[in-house]
Amino acid sequence: MNANILKRGGGDIERLFLKDKTFRSQTGQVVEVKATDIPGIDMQDTIARHKARYMQVGLFCRPGLKVLDFPCGSGYGSEVLCALGVTYRGMDIDALSVEYAQKVYGTDQKTFLNGDLKQPNLQNETYDVIGCIEGLEHIELEFQNALIASFRDALRSGGVLVVSSPVAQTGVSGPNPDNPHHLGELTKPDFIALLHRHFKPESVEVVTHRARLTIGVETECLYGICHNT
Repeated sequence: MNANILKRGGGDIERLFLKDKTFRSQTGQVVEVKATDIPGIDMQDTIARHKARYMQVGLFCRPGLKVLDFPCGSGYGSEVLCALGVTYRGMDIDALSVEYAQKVYGTDQKTFLNGDLKQPNLQNETYDVIGCIEGLEHIELEFQNALIASFRDALRSGGVLVVSSPVAQTGVSGPNPDNPHHLGELTKPDFIALLHRHFKPESVEVVTHRARLTIGVETECLYGICHNT
């Protein structure tokens, strides 16, 4: 492999890329991204499942609303949400994914920036809707409280936060021993308690989604819908 070319996507299971793209990064390195295609995995099913998660956020999207997607990954969620007429901002800690997203999906309506869930640094009262899909579990428990507080403060009055979390497979909140990328999975009681610390209990709804993955694994994911009243 050419040492000057950084390859992403393809058989990498950590990030989902939907489109091929080759570009020169801000550091001058050539980045070659191939659409994710994992041997033995039904990619059509995988892509549908990942896009469908954004439909929980889309329930609250309307033309003219300002939406934050954090973390945004490779940016494909922008297509799902912008079809509803919103102004979209995606943020992610991975600089190359942000560059890829801006080059593949970026428009006046869709912009992408670097951001760290551990240090969100969001402006107050800026967004009508915030989606944090597959983000919370990627930071340690000690950072999650401040993150939800930052999301609450970044919402305008009447705004909505939609945040997902897989149910902790061990039965105890903390790292998933079988997934090194999941640093802070939560039990359902702990997930609800986290949201109730920052939103009125009567303004929080929790949706439970159970599914069988194409690899045969049973999963249970929680979606917290928090209204900033």
